[in-house]
Amino acid sequence: MGSKLYSMPATLAMCIMCILFTAASGQNPAGRFVADELLVKFAGGPASNEARDANRKIGATNLETLGDLGWQRVRLPAGTSVSEATRRYKALAGVEAVQPNFYYQLLATPNDPQFTSSGMYGLGKISAPLAWDLTTGSPEVVVANIDTGMRYTHEDLAANAWINPGEIPGNGIDEDDNGFVDDIYGADFFYGDANPWDEHGHGTHTGGTIGAAGNNGVGVVGVNWSVKIMTIKIYDNTGFGTTSAMLINAYNYVRDMKLRGINIRVTNNSYSGCDEACDYDQATKNALDEMGDAGILNVFAAGNSSSNNDISPHYPSNYTSPSVVAVASSNQTDQRSGFSSFGLNSVDLAAPGSGILSTTFGSNSNYGISSGTSMATPHVAGAAALLSAFDPSLSVSSLKATLLNTVDVLPAWTGIVKTGGRLNVDRALRERTVCTFQTPNTTITVPTKGGVFSVNIAAGQNCDYSVKSTANWISVMSSDNLSGNGTVTFRVTVNPTITRTGTILIGGETLSIRQSRN
Repeated sequence: MGSKLYSMPATLAMCIMCILFTAASGQNPAGRFVADELLVKFAGGPASNEARDANRKIGATNLETLGDLGWQRVRLPAGTSVSEATRRYKALAGVEAVQPNFYYQLLATPNDPQFTSSGMYGLGKISAPLAWDLTTGSPEVVVANIDTGMRYTHEDLAANAWINPGEIPGNGIDEDDNGFVDDIYGADFFYGDANPWDEHGHGTHTGGTIGAAGNNGVGVVGVNWSVKIMTIKIYDNTGFGTTSAMLINAYNYVRDMKLRGINIRVTNNSYSGCDEACDYDQATKNALDEMGDAGILNVFAAGNSSSNNDISPHYPSNYTSPSVVAVASSNQTDQRSGFSSFGLNSVDLAAPGSGILSTTFGSNSNYGISSGTSMATPHVAGAAALLSAFDPSLSVSSLKATLLNTVDVLPAWTGIVKTGGRLNVDRALRERTVCTFQTPNTTITVPTKGGVFSVNIAAGQNCDYSVKSTANWISVMSSDNLSGNGTVTFRVTVNPTITRTGTILIGGETLSIRQSRN
């Protein structure tokens, strides 16, 4: 395809999870351990004088002895935290070890019959079952899947297909006045109509990885059990022929619906290369940037040419827009898929893309296996949606930084993608990055003679942001896209007559530039 990026039981599982505890933090996220108890091991045994003295000093009560292992379960006095009691026990003579009384629990495992098949290994690789203990997704989160359309009547997709709340089906009226009559499931930009029905199959497959319905007793499951997939069609049944204009119109539709109040948090983009993106395309990039500015994260496939995208740029994934995440493909052993493109500077992370089982378009109950960075990308887009469901407050920058900062760093990916690792959605949910973009001052005063000035930006790791001047007399000289801590350099023209104020937007934050004789 020119190029779609692919190379052609009703009970919970008895799995055990124990979340690591940091005593110094005092945190008990989601009730991972008993709040007023500890397990303590004494060198002389639980009946020793050291045990009795230690418990007396802490004010703890012996609840039980755990067999002949030397461990004792104690209840802490009211008002004493687990972290404080841990610290105090460790300082006492005769205490060999101390730890929280962790809860163990069943993992949230769906009853979808093919979940345990080898073709769904990707969900285990990215630790989705652990993440599902925190959230299985939300129907309030929308993912726009820009692809060949989708078989939105499929048994595993119908429940999660987005339905336009502003339209009444079949009445021939454009109720929401967005230029599309009866755009119930999304829109078709190849034929220019409101029916994004999949004639090819690619979009139905990527849609299933994002959000095939979970725990519905049929087929497979997506990264999200519950989500809404807006179907955006840019290809016909051949998979060729999309133009820049079609892409721009699709991006503009997604942005417009976002601005109308549809909670679109992420787009999935499993396409690239000729014929639709042979080279750098400023018009398409501008439309892409507008989506990012509207609060949408845009996830792109890195390509299937086995090449280094740092040397041979691959669009759209190579665009340096802060909202773009570029995804390579990994296989069952966490190695780079033979077809997958890569790039230390231009590709962000890897995700499973070889031999992925998902929904297909042949009928309402078809499933099949495909491979490609096309299949890796919806794992990441799905992870962004799951993260958005868990923490709706996260900005585009925070979503991206969180996904990048929580990968499993692996030898096979070190030095060939930016993060050196493969997606881990469970870590993303538990170790979120909140990006802020701070300057020493919110206002900088410059002389009337103008000149070149700089300001340092403090930002978190992998927090990407744009830098834009809103005044024609202020020109940004440094890069208009930065990541992490950086320096913004700008030029101010001469203006000896009046005081004036302009602004530079840095990651959406406003830096005021005041030019004055005083």
